[in-house]
Amino acid sequence: MTRWRSVLGAALAAVLLGASLIAPASAAPGAAQPPAQRLKWGACAGSSTTELRCARVKVPLDHRNPRGRKIEVMVSRLPATDPAKRRGVLLSARGGPGQGGGIYLPEDYAVLMAPEVRARYDLIGFDVRFLEQSTPITCGYPSEEPEGFWNRGAQSRSEFELHVVEARQYARDCQKHAGWALPHATLENIARDMDVIRTALGERRISFLGADALGTVGAIYATLFPRQTDRFVLDNPLDPTKLWQSSRLERIALMEDGLDEFSAWIADRDDEFGLGDTAAQVERNVAEMWENAPWYAGGRWWTGDELVYYTILGVFFEAFEWRMAANLSAIRRGDAPPVQWGLYPTVRPGVLGVPIDNHTAVSTAYMCAESPWRSNVESYWRDLQRYVPPFPNFGVAAANIFPCAFWSSRKDNRVTLGSRHTPPVLVLGATRNSIVPLSNVRAVATALRGSRLVVEDSRGHELYPFFGGDCLKDRANRYLTSGDLPRADVRCPAPAQTG
Repeated sequence: MTRWRSVLGAALAAVLLGASLIAPASAAPGAAQPPAQRLKWGACAGSSTTELRCARVKVPLDHRNPRGRKIEVMVSRLPATDPAKRRGVLLSARGGPGQGGGIYLPEDYAVLMAPEVRARYDLIGFDVRFLEQSTPITCGYPSEEPEGFWNRGAQSRSEFELHVVEARQYARDCQKHAGWALPHATLENIARDMDVIRTALGERRISFLGADALGTVGAIYATLFPRQTDRFVLDNPLDPTKLWQSSRLERIALMEDGLDEFSAWIADRDDEFGLGDTAAQVERNVAEMWENAPWYAGGRWWTGDELVYYTILGVFFEAFEWRMAANLSAIRRGDAPPVQWGLYPTVRPGVLGVPIDNHTAVSTAYMCAESPWRSNVESYWRDLQRYVPPFPNFGVAAANIFPCAFWSSRKDNRVTLGSRHTPPVLVLGATRNSIVPLSNVRAVATALRGSRLVVEDSRGHELYPFFGGDCLKDRANRYLTSGDLPRADVRCPAPAQTG
């Protein structure tokens, strides 16, 4: 029996961000210019915020052939709260890509961002190409994978051979259903879509906030369009030279360290959770739940995928430790988990036309199209033998065969960051991030010359404006408000935990 099918990548399906637009102030850096296309703004499906308005922007499927086939990118806008102080637009989309649409990000930003930031920017959210409301794709499957990632964990040769067959078939099915789109699912194309959005909004420059792979998109945009780049905040960006096979392997040790930390935190509260009074005992008990799944609790059966996902949320986000520990503890006792949490990607009620497997199809497409993966099947078996012994919890899936080994499009689409014209930006990182190595974050900050790095001592992700402490948020607020970068890189203490 497969030990579990790991869920990798950004693990935050519940948080969304978004954006909007009003008439620009004439003297601002984002001062309007004639838009390239006329946008028809209307209500955003699935939104309860009447101020949030949505429109479709037409972009080239292939930016090398701008007169060719067009696809649509859905954008949203939420006006700056003080037209007299308005600077321009702040674009944002969800990380991943594939972990959820960015249309509703403005709703959360409006609550979490400092008032002085909200006063200056129209928040612009968008779904990246092929995701949800932006000409969505499918690979023809009847359901999503947990958190939208195709993963299988192999601990034996027979399991591995089974997963080779599954991965090859998944790649064939994606080619059958979405072959027209697959070569164009790249981070560079997201960046180029952003510039089409800029011209459609009539803006001379844009500001930007993005985490994880979308942080990398921001760095790519600043490289390709330096004169259109205003204030960019890149939150734990990935190093594009590592995408994606190398970064997948690079995360294994980070995730194991994060599990050790999470388990130690639980062990210190054994009276509350009853999962073990040492980190090793907690890990054994949790692994036993994965291995013995399906596990019956609270009137339903819990799959190994679902139990792993709850564990990973606690590993990735210190802010979720209590919630996920409480859920795992309750399920182990046979009770319903006290914290309701979505386990599979979904679209909001009222959003129509999104294929049921869209998030899994999109996350796989971007991971496979950015750069070629090794096609030698035996090399993946050797990876398992190398990574599983030292990393038994996460090596079984992260080192395993993946559909990208059989992908039809095999081209290196990675962008070299930085040029002498690229403006400096603000880069955020965390010392114990279990998803993105700090070395990746530093590499991006170094490539964009003059940029400043704010590093927080935490096991956090999506730091601004969600999970970072006051020190980090203050630096980001100050930069977005005044444009002032720190004179030198900044180290921030761990944020206070609210439990």
